[in-house]
Amino acid sequence: MKTKKKDFQVEVSLGVALIVLVMVALNFASHYALFRVRESLENQVREELTEAAVAATDDLIWEHSLTMSDSAASAIKKNYGVKTLSLIPMTYERVLEIQKEAGTDSIFMTFDPTLALADLRPLLHNQSLYRYNDETATSLVFFPAEHLGSRYVVVAGKENTLLGSVQNAGKILIYFAILGIAVIIYASIRLIHFVINPFNRLKEKAAAFGKYDSTANNEVAELIDTYEGIINDLKGKEEELRRLNDYITRRAEDLEIYNNYILKSIQTGVITIDNDGQVATLNRAAAGMLGLEYGARGGENFRVTLGPYPGLLNLIDEYLAEGDSIQARDLQLPDTERGEIILSASITPLLDSEGDRLGLSLILNDRTEARRLQQELELNRRMASLGEMSGGLAHQLRNSTAAIMGFARLIDKRTEESTPVKENVGSLLKEAREAAELVGRFLDFAKPLKLDGQEFNMEALLAEVRESHQRKYPEVTITLENNCQAGCLVSGDPLLLKQALGNVIDNGCKAISGKNGRVAINLINVKQGLEINIADNGPGIPEEAREKIFTPFYSGSPSGAGLGLSLAQKIVSLHGGLIDFCSSLETGTIFTIILPQPKSKGHRSRANAAANQS
Repeated sequence: MKTKKKDFQVEVSLGVALIVLVMVALNFASHYALFRVRESLENQVREELTEAAVAATDDLIWEHSLTMSDSAASAIKKNYGVKTLSLIPMTYERVLEIQKEAGTDSIFMTFDPTLALADLRPLLHNQSLYRYNDETATSLVFFPAEHLGSRYVVVAGKENTLLGSVQNAGKILIYFAILGIAVIIYASIRLIHFVINPFNRLKEKAAAFGKYDSTANNEVAELIDTYEGIINDLKGKEEELRRLNDYITRRAEDLEIYNNYILKSIQTGVITIDNDGQVATLNRAAAGMLGLEYGARGGENFRVTLGPYPGLLNLIDEYLAEGDSIQARDLQLPDTERGEIILSASITPLLDSEGDRLGLSLILNDRTEARRLQQELELNRRMASLGEMSGGLAHQLRNSTAAIMGFARLIDKRTEESTPVKENVGSLLKEAREAAELVGRFLDFAKPLKLDGQEFNMEALLAEVRESHQRKYPEVTITLENNCQAGCLVSGDPLLLKQALGNVIDNGCKAISGKNGRVAINLINVKQGLEINIADNGPGIPEEAREKIFTPFYSGSPSGAGLGLSLAQKIVSLHGGLIDFCSSLETGTIFTIILPQPKSKGHRSRANAAANQS
C-alpha cells in the first residue's frame, strides 16, 4: 500500500515539474517573440520614414529649391502616412555644436526632448538616425542630405502606438517573469500538496459512505469504482429532477400562453422591441390602432413595421438617444377610416429579473374620442359664456334695430318718390334688416338647440340642399354622389342637419371664383357611421386661418358673420358626430362630416329601401 501511495505521489510530482518547465519555456519564448516583433516593427517603420525622407529630398532636387512647398509636404505625408515632415539646415554653427557636444540645439530638441547632441553625431557622417520616444509613442528618422551645395536634415516622424504597446508588453513580461518564476515554484509546491490532499479527502469521504475498501491493492481503481457507484445513484436522482423540470417547464409555457391571452384581450396597445431593434410582440389592440395586420412579426425591424408612422419612430429614436422613459406623449397619426387618430404613447425599458435591459415596451392608448369630448367640452364652455353675454346684448340690439326700422318706415312714407332722401331711407331700411337678420342668427347660434330626433334618408336631404344652392349659385357646378353600401339612413334632426350642411356647402360655393367652380358631395359608409365629404376646387384655406375656422365670429370674408361653420360644428356635435377638414392652396378644401347610423339590420334594410326609392 505504501509503495502504491509513493508511486502516485511521485507521478504527480513529476507531472507538476514538467508543467513548471513548460511554463518557463513559454515565458522565454514569449520574450523572444516580442523581441522579434518589436525589431520587425521598428525596421518597417524605419523603412517607411526613410522612404518619406527620400521622397522629400527628391522633391527638393526636382524643384531645384531648398524649401519644400506645403502641397508637396501634404502629398508625401498622405502617401507615406507621415505625421511630421520638416527640413533642418545644417549650418556651420550647428555642426560645430554637434562635434563638440556643447550647447543645445532647440530645433532637434523640439522633435525629441530626450535627444542629446552626442546622439546626432551619425548625421555628420551622412548616416541616418532613428529614434523612438516612449512617452509620445512616436518614431523619428533624421535623414541627412545635400542639395545645391547646402546640407540639411529631413525629419520624418509618425505615431507608432503598436510599437509602444509591444515595448511596454516586453517590459511587463520582464517584470512578471521574475515574479512568475517565484510564483510558479511556490505554486508547484502548493499544487503537489493540493493534488495529494484532495485524493486523500476523496478516500475519506468514500470510506464515510461505507463504499470504499481501504484494503484494496489499487487505491485509484478502488476510488474510481466507488465514485462510479455514487454517480449511478446521482443519475437516478437526475432523472427525477428532469421530470420535475419538465413539469415546471409546462407550467411556465401555460403561464406564457395565459399572458398572451391577456395581451390579445386588453384594449391597450402593447409593442415590445428587443435590443436588436426587432419587434418581439405586437398585440391585437396595437395592430388595430395602427391599421396593421395582426400576426407573428418575429425578426421584423421596428422601422419596417412602424414605417408609416414617423411620429412613433421619432419617439422611439428619442428614447434610444436619451435613455429616459417617456410617459403619455400625445401623437397625431393618419388613419384611413377616421382621417386622424390621437394616441397617447409611453415608452419604458424592458428588464429581466436581474435588472438587465432586454429592450423596450411601447404602450399605446387611443385618445381620439377623449380629445373629441375635450373639444366639445371647450366648445360648450365657450357657448355657455357666449350665451350669458348674448341675452342682454341681443335684446338691446333687437330693440334698437326695431326702432331704427320704425323711424325709417315713417320717413319713407312721408318722402316723395325719386328723391335722394327716398333712396337713402331705402338703404337705411336694407342695412337695418340685415342687422336684424344678423342678430337673429346670433341668437340662433347662442341659444340651446333641441333635437327633433327621427330617422331619415340623408341622400334625399342632401338632394334638396344641392338643388337650392344650385339655384342660388348657377355659376357653380354642384354634384351629389352616393357610394353607400349599407344605406344612408341617419337618426337626428333633419332641419338642423340641413342648416349645418347648407352652411358648409354655402361656404364652398362662396369660396369659388370664376365660372369653372365645382362642389362635389360624396356619401360613403365607414366604421363610425355615414361619412359626408364636401369638396370644392376653390383657393383653399390659408395656413394661419385653419385653427380658427370653427371659432365663432371668425370669417375669411369681409361680409361674413363668422357663425356658419361654428353653428355647423355645434349641430354635428349635438348629433354625436365629427366635422373636420383638409385644405390645399392648389386643389381646394374638403370638409368631412361623420354621423352615426342605426346599427340594427332592420335599420339598414329600411335605409337601403329609402335610398332605392330616392
